[in-house]
Amino acid sequence: DRVKGYRNFLNKLWNANNFLITNECEFKNIDKLPTLKVNINKWIYAELIETKTKIEKNLEDYRFDEAAKNAYQFAWHSYCDWYLELSKTILFSDNEESRNEVKKVSSFVFKQILILLHPFIPFVTEEIWLKNKFDKSGKDFLMLANWPTGSFNKDIDTNQVEKIINIISELRSFKNELNVSPGSFVDISINNIDDKQKKFINNNQIILKKLGRINDILDVELDKPAATLVISGDLFKVYFDKDVDLNLIKKNLMGKQNRIQAEMDKISQRLENKSFIDRAPKEIVEQEKKNYNNLKNDIDKILVTIKGI
Repeated sequence: DRVKGYRNFLNKLWNANNFLITNECEFKNIDKLPTLKVNINKWIYAELIETKTKIEKNLEDYRFDEAAKNAYQFAWHSYCDWYLELSKTILFSDNEESRNEVKKVSSFVFKQILILLHPFIPFVTEEIWLKNKFDKSGKDFLMLANWPTGSFNKDIDTNQVEKIINIISELRSFKNELNVSPGSFVDISINNIDDKQKKFINNNQIILKKLGRINDILDVELDKPAATLVISGDLFKVYFDKDVDLNLIKKNLMGKQNRIQAEMDKISQRLENKSFIDRAPKEIVEQEKKNYNNLKNDIDKILVTIKGI
């Protein structure tokens, strides 16, 4: 299964390269990062620098497994799953300046990804490198390329991108928890959130609708069954298609609540056991407390959802 997973990762990398080529993302003259104005470009570059720092630290500590994991997570999730998907709303727009910036940044970051991944998967990265003639002549190998340099601090613009990703992720996770098809579309009411959050959501409607599979973002509540979704303390009303059985969803949620409560009771018994507290390593005790709090947060969300159905 792990071999299959890594094969899928290599396919993902290869397909990302083909995506860049198909969308005419320039591979020439990308040794220098362009001026960053688009928020998603600021975000992906900040993620690149953060990942590079983690990889360097883990390599110095001989934690090659963690270094490989850092590179894997960044390439697959940050770049392929999120950045390329977010970039499509700009690549297919009429804003030529933003389009050109995205094309340059996507190619620049992909080139850096190949360098970061090269210690771990040298054959595939070298093949892509030579295929794209990243060195201009096509004769020099990736193994001779310099390690990425640079610095960049996260700011309000990168935080906004993370906020968008969080909303979409929570909505996708919510569908999964309720056994609703991930491809189904929903309507969302933002009637219960403050004006600042409403403004943020309305300003990013295009991305949220496309990646979150949302039909309409409403300022009022509809007179029909809905489920309540809590994201960072904000309450959203989610309206599903007619074929979604909210009563069955409510029953499933109550079952999940009981299972989580049973797990919390087990942890609580361990934490109340003086012998366990005295003998167990400190980090194990702290992890148990953390697990308990995470489960409690899950139950709180479930209760809000049940109440809102």
